[in-house]
Amino acid sequence: MSEESSVRERKRQEEVKSPQASSSQLADKPWDHRLKEKTPTCWEQYGKYFWMLLLFESIVLLVGIVAVLSMDSPIKPMRFQFPTARPLEGALAPNTILQNAKRLFEGELIGPESLVRLDGKIYTGTYDGKIVRIDDDKMMTTIARLGPPEYEHTCGRPLGIHVSDYGTLYVIDAYLGLFEVNVTGEYKQLVPSSRLYDGYPIKFGNDVTRIPDGDFFFTDSDYKWQRRDFLYGLMETSPNGRLLQFNPVSQATNVTLLDLYSANGIILSPDNDFMLICESTANRILKYYIRGQKSGDKEIFVDNLPGFPDNIRASSSGGYWVGINFLPLRTGLAPILNFLAERPILRTHLMKIMKPHFLFQFLPKYGLVIELNKDGEIINSLHDPTGEVIDSVSEVLDTGDALYLGSFKSPFLAKLDYKSKSGKDKLIKS
Repeated sequence: MSEESSVRERKRQEEVKSPQASSSQLADKPWDHRLKEKTPTCWEQYGKYFWMLLLFESIVLLVGIVAVLSMDSPIKPMRFQFPTARPLEGALAPNTILQNAKRLFEGELIGPESLVRLDGKIYTGTYDGKIVRIDDDKMMTTIARLGPPEYEHTCGRPLGIHVSDYGTLYVIDAYLGLFEVNVTGEYKQLVPSSRLYDGYPIKFGNDVTRIPDGDFFFTDSDYKWQRRDFLYGLMETSPNGRLLQFNPVSQATNVTLLDLYSANGIILSPDNDFMLICESTANRILKYYIRGQKSGDKEIFVDNLPGFPDNIRASSSGGYWVGINFLPLRTGLAPILNFLAERPILRTHLMKIMKPHFLFQFLPKYGLVIELNKDGEIINSLHDPTGEVIDSVSEVLDTGDALYLGSFKSPFLAKLDYKSKSGKDKLIKS
């Protein structure tokens, strides 16, 4: 083939290819157009709204923080550092003895915190202001009501009960003050809660005792918070408690001790030379001398208890029984009390936005009483680790053959057949 023929052949081939190329280019143009106008992604469609929402939430959060910081807190807590909680071992080793207790008057007797025995009968107070008598664990009779049956702060809340040398009952009511109650039902008010002690009325009367033919001593757990708000006082953990004194002859009153941490149960020594005072939120028991060379002095009787000591009463072995509450606050995987006690600012702001009941409703249940010897050493403990039978104990009444367990909240009175001898306890199998 000549060169001229070759050139013509190439031109012919190029002319054949040219329409194909042109067609391809035309076909590509719609595709390019589609690429430019493709459907936007979800992020492309809504991304701008996400940032707007994030900005809005940030503004709301900032406004909320400013509002909370500017609010007044109901509590003014102090920093308090607890020692590392005692391990539950030795005399505190867990057991299930309290699960053997029987529930008496379940659903009929609510909040029998303090208990006394007189002429074979048991007397206690209830959440709705009544003083009741229990005969043979079978019959319950109301002998007195200290206030009108309305609200707790008006109907009253009898707490500590003490038997007088004359066969009457001394009762301290959380709201109404100190009373003397006859077992036949008559009663008289000895000290009204409105009486001022160094400028403060009795805000939270808790327990009472009396020197034979002498002065009354009773605790005011918190001169700021009433019993119905005691969880606020617990969250505040401030020394607002007092030991108060009253002379029935001269009618003189006196503040014996100040700066107590939730002053609670009290008991006189057998020789009436000192008294023991439970400081609940400090997890300890004080020893205060009222006679002898140390009169007016105080010292720690036992410290670093596993929970809040409530009331303290004599054991038949010569020592003392102590009801323990809120044990999970100090023990277990989340010792909430230890954490919050060292962070008063956190407690201050928490109580601005929530009620303390919200925090405490999630605590696991645990029943515990401990026995101390005369030197304040823990020699025995009775447990219900699950709280299935006993989840709260405020006071123990030791009759020698049985323990009656009072509680500020339980809807029953518990009885445990139990004997204490020489510091060693043995369960009676019935």
